[in-house]
Amino acid sequence: MDAKDILGLPKNSVPQERKPRPQKDSQRKPGGISREVYALTGGLAPPKPAIDASQLKKRPPDEKITWQWLPFTNSARKDNLQLYHWVRVVNGIPPTGDYSFAKYNKSVDIVKYTDEEYEKYLTDPVWTKEATDQLFELCQQFDLRFIVIADRFPSSWTVEELKDRYYSVARAILSARAPSPGDISGHPLVKEPYNVSQETKRKQALSKVLEEAKRLTESRMVARGGEGFELSFPLNAGPESAERAVIPGDTVSPLSNVELPTAAVAPSTSMLLVYLRTYALDQMVQAESSSAGLRTIKRVEQTLLEIGVNLKP
Repeated sequence: MDAKDILGLPKNSVPQERKPRPQKDSQRKPGGISREVYALTGGLAPPKPAIDASQLKKRPPDEKITWQWLPFTNSARKDNLQLYHWVRVVNGIPPTGDYSFAKYNKSVDIVKYTDEEYEKYLTDPVWTKEATDQLFELCQQFDLRFIVIADRFPSSWTVEELKDRYYSVARAILSARAPSPGDISGHPLVKEPYNVSQETKRKQALSKVLEEAKRLTESRMVARGGEGFELSFPLNAGPESAERAVIPGDTVSPLSNVELPTAAVAPSTSMLLVYLRTYALDQMVQAESSSAGLRTIKRVEQTLLEIGVNLKP
């Protein structure tokens, strides 16, 4: 019985001719090539390489390369420390010359002065010669990283004051050693001198901008938390204030089961960092599970009741 018998349709007495299926050309995978490569290329010849074979370096037939564990010294170091590393040796002859990474040791050229130049050009009622010498030694050691220099400097000088002393001394030495003022007019220390008052005002203005941005962020978080009830805490709150929510009057315990009004909690549930384990948690769970459907939520609640789990712990 076929579909025509079920539908009551007459059968055709003339048999239909079946079209012969086209035979696929069976190509055998040539030897010496993997199946994956043959499936990608389809048996076609690889494209012509973009680099001529004559341009490639060819190893001489009599060249013998080995790797040896040899000592080396770094000219960038002042202690002549001797270390070891693997070296490519050709025909038993190790490479000569300086350490290959010594060229990357860049340092800042610090202006040096003599005792006579200090007494003649660099005397200052605030700075002593010992403090100035120590400042320049730290500048040489830390490559003018004044944040680190201010941390290492024994006196309580600010970063701006240390910069002002260094650049004023360097500018005075350059001016004293130059044959004429025109020879150093294009030098950065002379062309753009360091202005300590302008730098101090710039940092004060930047600090005010950062404080204003922080204040605006806190006010927006408080506004989103709702009026009359605040569960979040400021951004700069410490661990003690983060352990509890801020509640007006401090009359409601965080662990109590008192239900709060919906208007006071619902707007702030998406921004809570510290929340109550009562009505606010229930609102968050319902907001997250609203897409699951009412029937699924009822089944989950019925299952929790059957196993003895309180829906509002």
